[in-house]
Amino acid sequence: MQVFISYSLAIDQLVALRLQTMAAVYGLTVYVPPATTRQTFDSGLSREVEDRLKESDVILAVMMHNPAASAVSEMNAALTYGKLLIPIVSPSVSAEYYAAFQPHFVLNLADPSQTESAIVRFLAERQQTNHSQAALVALTTLALGLILFSSNSK
Repeated sequence: MQVFISYSLAIDQLVALRLQTMAAVYGLTVYVPPATTRQTFDSGLSREVEDRLKESDVILAVMMHNPAASAVSEMNAALTYGKLLIPIVSPSVSAEYYAAFQPHFVLNLADPSQTESAIVRFLAERQQTNHSQAALVALTTLALGLILFSSNSK
């Protein structure tokens, strides 16, 4: 399974790279766009990013901050290409950035397991294979943990 990890800002690339490393344990091939794509106001996608989006089975959007235009463009492209999009959002992100993406999963800081359960239900409804579902649940759980860790460290 090929996963594209979209992330908010250049400073969040470390989280995306950690997810990429952990995903390898589950046999997932993960692409993380370069941080330079988060340092511009241009919402256009590079040929490489667009190709990787098209090749991916799942787009995991990790929004720890209000996202750069490129991150929003990646999520819009995921929908255009009919990809499975899983937006995981920190409570500090303004709803204007994710409200159009349904479903989206806002991390409940008081009880992160609620968010995890919602993602598990969503994946079950999408009828992912057991292996794919287990790998995606593991990856999203890691994403939730990293967002939670980031929120607590501020």
